[in-house]
Amino acid sequence: MILLRCWNVNHLTAAFVVLYLLSRFFFKPSINTVQNDYAMKYKGKTWRSDRTVAVRTVAETSFARCDLHTVSSEDGLKIFNDWIFLEEVNAVNIVVQTVEGKFVVFKQRKYAVPGETFSPVGGFVDDGEHPWTSAKREVLEELGLGSIATLGRVNTNFGKRDDRVRKDPNRMRNVIKDIIQRDSIPPIVDKFGIPEGNIPTSGDPDWIFLGRYRTAVNRGGGFTYLYMLKNAVPLLPNGGSESFAGTGDDEQQSIMHLDKHEVLNFLSQARFQEVKWTATFAMSLLHINNNMPACCDGQ
Repeated sequence: MILLRCWNVNHLTAAFVVLYLLSRFFFKPSINTVQNDYAMKYKGKTWRSDRTVAVRTVAETSFARCDLHTVSSEDGLKIFNDWIFLEEVNAVNIVVQTVEGKFVVFKQRKYAVPGETFSPVGGFVDDGEHPWTSAKREVLEELGLGSIATLGRVNTNFGKRDDRVRKDPNRMRNVIKDIIQRDSIPPIVDKFGIPEGNIPTSGDPDWIFLGRYRTAVNRGGGFTYLYMLKNAVPLLPNGGSESFAGTGDDEQQSIMHLDKHEVLNFLSQARFQEVKWTATFAMSLLHINNNMPACCDGQ
């Protein structure tokens, strides 16, 4: 205490800085430490509307950012200085139904969900990527599945002389991803500058676009593009089976196959524990059972 009284604030600050630097120098993360991307800049775009006065970033990673917006009221008479807004990279969710009529779902655990949950395929939209291309890529990476049309493109590109490549899942995956990229269409934005997700009329008939939706209408969370793939077939060895080892997700998950009635039961029991997942499955069943048309001009 006597020593602390003799030191002024500058001395204490310098001491804490030295201790911090020493701890950073001597501390080496263990082999199991997950490296974060806190130092990386958010790679998405900042949301602004005609009511946005100012934006201040509080924290960010490459995939998400927390901002504090200053927002005017609709009548312009008030200013809100504490409008928390979460930027997140746009994403896709895809319900996959095999050619045998089974729905392929994941059983997994998620950080913000207690216990187990069930989910469709999902992932982020890469920079410069059309959401439909993202959906096809994610289904390939996570399930090893694709449409009958994509399988036809693969067979056309390979032929029997490429059996060695077909038997190597990693080489095969990379080749099919190249085919998907070559077949991709450039992203198109609407009048508000938001990427559209609709499938061209010349696109694949087994792919259904179910719409683009804001995750949280006042707090952001990115946009999610919902799709359904019908009549899915394996593009990779063991694709869609319980033994298939997907890529691109660090969380443990297992593959399950449900029939239409089981999916309906899961919906009624809230077993798809994220609202986006629930919406994707519910809209897919509406499309199958009630002939709900695909979405959407201008989305």
